[in-house]
Amino acid sequence: MNQTATRRFLPLLAALTLAGAAHATVPTRAVQGTTQLDGVAAKFGETFTLGKQSPLNFTLLKAEYSVGRVVIGNTVYFPKAAEKLLILHYTVHNPQKAEVRYYWPEVRFTAVDAQDRNSPSVQAVARDGTGESLEVRLKPAQKINVMTVIRVPAAGVVPKLMVQREAALLRYDLRGQVTPLARGIADPADTSGATPLTQVPTAPNTFSPLERFDVRLDEVKFTGEALGGKAPPTGQRYLSAVFTIRNMEPGGGRYLWSDFKPVLKDADGERMEYNQTMLKASRDEKAGGTLTAGEEARVRFFFALPANVNAQSLMLTDGSGRAYVYDLSGVR
Repeated sequence: MNQTATRRFLPLLAALTLAGAAHATVPTRAVQGTTQLDGVAAKFGETFTLGKQSPLNFTLLKAEYSVGRVVIGNTVYFPKAAEKLLILHYTVHNPQKAEVRYYWPEVRFTAVDAQDRNSPSVQAVARDGTGESLEVRLKPAQKINVMTVIRVPAAGVVPKLMVQREAALLRYDLRGQVTPLARGIADPADTSGATPLTQVPTAPNTFSPLERFDVRLDEVKFTGEALGGKAPPTGQRYLSAVFTIRNMEPGGGRYLWSDFKPVLKDADGERMEYNQTMLKASRDEKAGGTLTAGEEARVRFFFALPANVNAQSLMLTDGSGRAYVYDLSGVR
């Protein structure tokens, strides 16, 4: 082929090449893990059969927010200050002709908060209305009421719940469906009642839950007596606060000064930290020991204050959960 013919042929070849490229198949781009799982939009009170290999009938009855203590078996579930509990009440029913085992892994629960963060349920279920850990073989047609809990962020509503068994998936819209926190516990700034206060105003002579103990403020007074083996420094007096503590661990346990963190605020707004001394209520002796489940002890915390300065409030926590705040402005 001479040079003239070549120059005439090259533009035609280029055009044919571009046309072929235009008709070439473009590979499909696949990204794993980006497709939402299929699921059924479910409502409270509706019954669904979950699973094909070993089906169970499931009905979600109720959901509620709580900052209280939940005991399942020998384990205490208690929310930290940045958490609350989502408590689920439901039934499972055996539709099969043979017995079927039911315990916590058989139905999976996942709460999804407003920031799309997932929170799985605890690895335990209880027979509803009791603290009995549930692991049972359901007879044909047998139905039981069950309860479990999910630790979720303290702030705001939890809008979604997913329930799964085998490949079956239920999706619940929880907005407006969850029983709110009790008045006095709920932060009034959140009208949904879903956000708890981190510091809860509390009346004396009322038990309030910490993780392992219920606590009750019994008596507050100023005193000039020696406490912790020392008289008050010159120009000062002690504020003495007596509490009843009740052990709420299923198997009982020890109590020590480090189980509690009291903080006093005086009338000038200054905080007085814990002196790490817990005394017996009526004796100048250090308190501590072992309590069985439900057993009580009376203990005393004390703080040194200038003689002309009164107290404003006393806060008590276990260091990880919510704090209970007692108004001491009337103590003289």
